[in-house]
Amino acid sequence: MLLEVAAILYTSAPVTVAEAIGVHKTSVIVVASGPLTSDLERGEASGTGGVVGSYVPSAQSVQPPLIASDVSPSGIPNRFLSAAATTRVPLDTLPTLSKGSLLRQLGLLPEQTLTAYLAAHPSTVTDLLAAPPAARDVTTWWSGLSDSARDTVNTAAPQLIGNLDGIPASIRNDANQVWLEQSITALKTTVESSPGRAVAAESTRQIHMLDEVNSALGTNDSVPQRSLLSLDVEGQGRAAVVLGDLATADYVTYLIPGMFFTVEGQINDWTDDAARIYDEQVSWLNLIGDNDPAEAGKTVAVVSWMGYETPNLTNIGSLELAKVGRDAIADVVRGLLSERAENEPHITIIAHSYGSTATMMALSEYSFEIDALAVIGSPGSAAQSVDDLNVRNGNVWVGEAAWDPVPNSAFFGSDPGSPEFGAHHLGVEGGVDLITNEMLSASVGHNGYFGAGSESVRNLALIGIGQSQLVTDGTPKDTSKTLALLN
Repeated sequence: MLLEVAAILYTSAPVTVAEAIGVHKTSVIVVASGPLTSDLERGEASGTGGVVGSYVPSAQSVQPPLIASDVSPSGIPNRFLSAAATTRVPLDTLPTLSKGSLLRQLGLLPEQTLTAYLAAHPSTVTDLLAAPPAARDVTTWWSGLSDSARDTVNTAAPQLIGNLDGIPASIRNDANQVWLEQSITALKTTVESSPGRAVAAESTRQIHMLDEVNSALGTNDSVPQRSLLSLDVEGQGRAAVVLGDLATADYVTYLIPGMFFTVEGQINDWTDDAARIYDEQVSWLNLIGDNDPAEAGKTVAVVSWMGYETPNLTNIGSLELAKVGRDAIADVVRGLLSERAENEPHITIIAHSYGSTATMMALSEYSFEIDALAVIGSPGSAAQSVDDLNVRNGNVWVGEAAWDPVPNSAFFGSDPGSPEFGAHHLGVEGGVDLITNEMLSASVGHNGYFGAGSESVRNLALIGIGQSQLVTDGTPKDTSKTLALLN
């Protein structure tokens, strides 16, 4: 009997293999309790159900009865999964697919068809980016595309490719650079068409935002190389500028901002702060590498990350934006872990103010791990101690500057600077560097942690390259061992 996979549908109720497969005359109806692959990792429904595809095997390809190893964790026969992933479906069924299935289908369309479909359904890309498939699924999807299919999707949907965690950073940069220029051109056309005041004002604001992003990217002569990891002009906007090479760096550091930081207002300043950390890390690696062959030649990348809407005075008391930041932080780190699965770098997050609350939510509510966390000017966390955070070896540091009213407030939960929390103290008080004999400035106030030549920047840079033994904590210590390391 010739079998046909007529449909792959989704339900919220779990099903057994026996229940999942029902034979009715010439059709096999496959019902699954989840997406074809894990679109999300938070146990949430991944989207509405719909026809994914049909598979009509030849008489010679009819398979024997299923055994356990033939069935995926979702209850769908593996041979049907692979067929659905490579079979195009009618265009009018695409809006009904889960995010992962939709992404796979977009990768199967010819360029002209894909371009026309996206023009007719402009929310497709924004909806995909609002709740994207899991980074590891994106990596698998991208790796499985042919070069021509990659070029097709990249050309037709640069915004999508530029902002999907799990796609190589260099590919995302190229797509985002194209999307940036396309956006500026389109917005200028809108302004020149003499729309209403509100539309003209919003378009002008977005143009200014994109000009600021362009400025933060520097020039072709900028050292280090800068690239654009993400870009969005809606609302406050979001953007991430990378200093260095994310694909090869041995040490990767993310800077997460807090209250009042917007792409239009602070992307340049935040990228300057990232550059200061980058330069300090390179200087220390050069110094250490001269005496420690294991560190010689190591490289760094620092990400000026503004990937969520930060609060202002009207909504600072709420955790709603922190929840959005939590998910975005988790996505970007898991994207790197997926892309660098065979060569995982040392990952550090430096989080300031409200960003520290969002970061600690991500590190306590998601299962991925990082190597080091430094929080400065933190208003608190739901985590009770470093043991609640997925940071290897409890490598958590806390900095609190003089005249900063936010630390010790515990406004959003436990104070990470309290002895009970168990974090290491990060010196920000200034003084003489006993290793370099340089004078280090003190950090003062809530936004003073990234000053040039400060003890804070020195220590944050060292944490990011795994040199915690060189971090000063504001108390006298025996430096003979560290001095011996560098002499």
